[in-house]
Amino acid sequence: MAARGHARFVFPRDLVWYLAFGMAAATVATLFVFSRRHEHPKEFRAEDNPPRVLQVVWPILFLGPLTYPFLMVVAPALAYETVLTLDIPLAEVLQAGGLGLWAVGGVLVLWARRALGRFMTIQIVVASDHELITIGPYARIRHPAYAGAIFLTTGVAFVFLNVVLLAAAILVVVVANYRARKEERLLASPEGFGSQYRQYMARTGRFLPSLRGA
Repeated sequence: MAARGHARFVFPRDLVWYLAFGMAAATVATLFVFSRRHEHPKEFRAEDNPPRVLQVVWPILFLGPLTYPFLMVVAPALAYETVLTLDIPLAEVLQAGGLGLWAVGGVLVLWARRALGRFMTIQIVVASDHELITIGPYARIRHPAYAGAIFLTTGVAFVFLNVVLLAAAILVVVVANYRARKEERLLASPEGFGSQYRQYMARTGRFLPSLRGA
């Protein structure tokens, strides 16, 4: 870990400030896109929601790390090159890769939002008029929104090399996998899409494209 102001391997603080400013601006733009309202389904034929506490924890886990660039912009000395910053060999490679992961994650989330439309919800449900979406990223990946969340939070953690953000990213992977499994069981059930969804699962990957579907 780096003592404040004595990092050896990580990006300099001034450079990270500019990166954080760009990330914060992109986050604001993304939130603006998500603020456009869709008329979500109001009637459901099946649901399998996690316990209430996990319903609350999930958006906090996912969205919380995405606020870190804002902290970096307003208080760089508190956010970077502190005792919580990993100062390790090849740190700059991780930081550059993290920026790429973060960008890919943002694109995936927005693309999933566009493809899923009004069926995108934090609840694990099957609407009465639900359609199996297999366009856009869903043509190759069953859960592009969760994949995007994983890439975003992991990317932020790598850019700032903060141990708290890295722990949060690990939790996002765990919870996203838990939620994805629940969704798959529900959608593959008779109340969901049954064999149609099982066939879809056979040709797609959970978070990454499946080689079988190539």
